[in-house]
Amino acid sequence: MPISRTAATDRRARMLLAAATLVSGLLAGGVVDRVVVGGPAWHDLGAGAWAEYSRHADLGTGVVVYPMEAIGGALLIVAAIVSGRRNAGSWRRTALLYCALASAIAGLLLTLTAAPIMLGLAGPRPDAVIRTAFDEFYLWGLQVRGAADLLAFLALVGALSVPCDADRPP
Repeated sequence: MPISRTAATDRRARMLLAAATLVSGLLAGGVVDRVVVGGPAWHDLGAGAWAEYSRHADLGTGVVVYPMEAIGGALLIVAAIVSGRRNAGSWRRTALLYCALASAIAGLLLTLTAAPIMLGLAGPRPDAVIRTAFDEFYLWGLQVRGAADLLAFLALVGALSVPCDADRPP
């Protein structure tokens, strides 16, 4: 039995939503790990150790991986919204997708505050500058931006949990 155009559109929209949820989950999970596990450890080890680690991680492969997660997740959310709009869909799912998109965009905009702090660690810096950078990045890069990334992920999980036939007439 051939698949109807509506069913194919629904399936594409759900696949894009699942992909957005996966990518956003990787980003949010990393942030939660850094706030809950890494942050307290870096506070104990000191800002100098954090700066050295960040030079190798965040300013190493992180320069490629983190933007791919953040930008890729936002683009997948947009694709899921566009794909889902072609058919009646669920107003609850649509509302959650727009919340996820707003949160993902907020996370990207907060990167404009967090990224210069991290990029400022590229070379040697005095201890006082590193300590200030640590405190500012922990606030803007992890707590505030991380909250936006976590909200995007939670909205996507909510959207993914809306049944396919929700809000459709019988």
